[in-house]
Amino acid sequence: MALSGPIAEYESVAGWGRGLSDQWGGDPLAEEPDKLESLASFCEFIGKDPDALLAFCFLRKKDTGERFGSVKRRDQVLQQLRDFRDQCGPDAREARRRVNDVLSFLIHGGVLIHPGMI
Repeated sequence: MALSGPIAEYESVAGWGRGLSDQWGGDPLAEEPDKLESLASFCEFIGKDPDALLAFCFLRKKDTGERFGSVKRRDQVLQQLRDFRDQCGPDAREARRRVNDVLSFLIHGGVLIHPGMI
């Protein structure tokens, strides 16, 4: 599945950019475009756009509609991250950087993932 537009235009990506800017100052996504490239590559790899990826990680309680993180779905995304890392090529440092970029997006989106889980 191809992204339907530029990755920076997705609502979840804009929120990630605001969060990074609040945390570090400046415009981290403009200053480090590799972050967006890593996320776009991962989204292409799993066949979901960034908004759909974050939405996939959460469920809603039937009785209250309250949103909560799904451990099962988070574990599926973790496995996809491992597979993505493994297909990034022989440069382990570059593969780790790309996975960390995606982790940053997920964490800023509210998905409870520790980098040590990869």
